[in-house]
Amino acid sequence: MRQRQAEETHKRILVAARQLLASHGYAKMTIEAIAEAAAVSPKTISAVIGSKREIIAELIHPDAFDAPVQQLLSQLRASEEPVQRIELVVQISSQVYESLTMEFELLRTAGVVATELAELARQIEIRRRGRQTYLIMDLHKLSVLRENLTPEEAIDILWSLTSYDMYRMLVVEQRWPTTRYQTWLTTLLIDQLLQPLAL
Repeated sequence: MRQRQAEETHKRILVAARQLLASHGYAKMTIEAIAEAAAVSPKTISAVIGSKREIIAELIHPDAFDAPVQQLLSQLRASEEPVQRIELVVQISSQVYESLTMEFELLRTAGVVATELAELARQIEIRRRGRQTYLIMDLHKLSVLRENLTPEEAIDILWSLTSYDMYRMLVVEQRWPTTRYQTWLTTLLIDQLLQPLAL
């Protein structure tokens, strides 16, 4: 019972924080404002999550991704087929960016908006690159990476092309449909990373 109440409080705080971020921006997303919106005390927020920076970190943490993304992550872990794994990475990246555009936009300008977020943005990219390293090393062990492409170069390609910046330029700025972006990026990554299929 107590555990469930704690989880509900935690969720309520994050929902309130996201709504305030959307309506008032990061500067006015104060602990006091979140507490009022979530119907808890500021001390509760500090005890349950911590600072504003930690709230943003939780909003973007993989554990907070919605059910469809979690399902794709499970499929990625279970798949052993190289092409399918790349397709899944693209779908996951696209869906995460689509659902968390506001948070990623905040982190993109973190150095200007709030210096405490700049380090968080750096840590998120380190985590993303680290997760992708596992995939590339698996592909390397299977000997399916392109010839003359080192694992480190392959990681660079995957990490850069699946970045929020790439998504933002094509989907947010140029208004590419998500399906077009996913198809283009999947085709490009397969071409750049994997050995050509034998005819």
